[in-house]
Amino acid sequence: MFLLFLIPILIGIGVSSQTAINAQLRSYTKSPYLASAISFFIGMLLLIVLTFITKHTIAIPASVFSNNPWWIWLGSITGAFSLTVNILLFAKLGSKLAAVLPISGQIMMGIVIDQFGLFSSPITKLTLIKIIGLVFVILGLLSIVGIFESSKKDSNLSTNRVPHQFIWELLGIFSGVLFAIQTATNGRLGVVLHSPIHAALVTFTVGTIVLIIISFITIAPVLKFNNNGNKLGKKDWWVLIGGILGGINIILIAWLAPQIGTGAVVVISLFGQLGFSILVDQFAFFRSSKIPVTRLQIIGAAVMLVGIVIVYFV
Repeated sequence: MFLLFLIPILIGIGVSSQTAINAQLRSYTKSPYLASAISFFIGMLLLIVLTFITKHTIAIPASVFSNNPWWIWLGSITGAFSLTVNILLFAKLGSKLAAVLPISGQIMMGIVIDQFGLFSSPITKLTLIKIIGLVFVILGLLSIVGIFESSKKDSNLSTNRVPHQFIWELLGIFSGVLFAIQTATNGRLGVVLHSPIHAALVTFTVGTIVLIIISFITIAPVLKFNNNGNKLGKKDWWVLIGGILGGINIILIAWLAPQIGTGAVVVISLFGQLGFSILVDQFAFFRSSKIPVTRLQIIGAAVMLVGIVIVYFV
């Protein structure tokens, strides 16, 4: 059972890596929608192969549609939206904020889901200790964003704010809300279809179709090559593996959520996601811009993680 609680950490690392990789893919497509569509399509191909390997049918019985609530299919739309927003956030605000803002949304929505038992989740009432933990989470989040940063010398976030950054930050939080909903609904869909792989395939197939349609509507430009003439699949092949990471993550989420709970999957994965996002910025992984981590941000991350532990494990 202990190993099951370690897997979400890998999921979080995968989410952070996928965001950074897909942000680089966008530099080729010149469109966040087309980048997301390509990522979803590659993930869908992986899931089709895994479905046949496991000898599970890709067909969905009519009874699944008639005997289950409509919201079990929400994961496709929420997943496509969250992925696209994360690509935009990574380019606009950097890896840390692209992780921290959705994380806050995930935690808040996770609390709501547990409190009211939404999406057939077990009910876990909000207690005083959880409220204290949420205060820690909020204080840590504000520290990482840079609200408490008073020194221009030490601040990267407060002195280099992008236009309409507050709107982008709200969009990031909303993306996290949708990701928490996706975790719960995909977990339920995996139970209904008796296969987390099949559930993930449904999510990626519908998401791919939606994103392709959006790409055509927005007249997304065709895939381009970089300035040195290297084609995708050679030197820069790695920009295409975001979909593979996404497919694996969705399978693990759909498999784990019914076993250890939606809240546990969401929150434990945050450890890996937040920690690796800081490393991505600090060391400029995946050709991202190097954004040194400040002391206040490190303290904020520690406070936030303490809050997460209080909310879900005390």
